[in-house]
Amino acid sequence: MPNGYCLKFNNATQQIFGNTVRPVVYVWQTNDREQQWSAQARLIYSNGFEDTLGSAPSSASKKKEAKNLAARAGFEWLRAQFPSIDLSG
Repeated sequence: MPNGYCLKFNNATQQIFGNTVRPVVYVWQTNDREQQWSAQARLIYSNGFEDTLGSAPSSASKKKEAKNLAARAGFEWLRAQFPSIDLSG
């Protein structure tokens, strides 16, 4: 399931916020030979404000892996912030 956490992050954000907040995973290439890709999960609110989820960008040797790690961090952050909402679906 290569995009499993991206889908979970998107669905959880929609379940919690509806259409007022958009989930985004930014991905960029680094100069590090071993961890060439970094990614970070963010929420973009309807007023344009961006909220970065997690403390540091996720890094990996492959772009998809970095994106999936960041989406997982975003999903886990949402679960921790909204424990009363069932996000297992």
